[in-house]
Amino acid sequence: MLFVLMHIIHLLTVILWIGGLAFVTMIVLPMAIKTPDALQKVLLFQRVEHRFARIARFYNLVTGVTGFVMIFMTGWYQTLFTRGGIPLTVMTLVWVFWFVMLFGLEPIIIRRMLDNMAKGGAKLEIDAIFIRLNRLHYFMVAISLAASAAGALLAHGGGIF
Repeated sequence: MLFVLMHIIHLLTVILWIGGLAFVTMIVLPMAIKTPDALQKVLLFQRVEHRFARIARFYNLVTGVTGFVMIFMTGWYQTLFTRGGIPLTVMTLVWVFWFVMLFGLEPIIIRRMLDNMAKGGAKLEIDAIFIRLNRLHYFMVAISLAASAAGALLAHGGGIF
């Protein structure tokens, strides 16, 4: 029963997390990029990012806890970094990537971007930063979806491995 509860919480959290990421990537960032005023562009992104970053950190922790509980309950940790454990390894590495991004790199990147804006960074430079940020977000959506596909493979017996 505990495994089923962990699995449900894990899945719902992943759905909310990737859905939020996709919304920021496909809606918010393009809106910010098209905003002509550099200050308004940064403020729009900062308002959304500041709120979603806290939620994403929470999702990351819940996903990690529930994932690791399931890994240890099933003994799947023994398959990490093996051919049979490729789906589990993919999910784990993507989770680690996200943990590093959300709790380490992202605050530094955002702070640097806002400091640049405060120092009067050129509009073209800010536009370039937002375009790179949007590309990074698309990459993060892609790896998150890959981890979700890996989870589906794992849940259905590993399929092709």
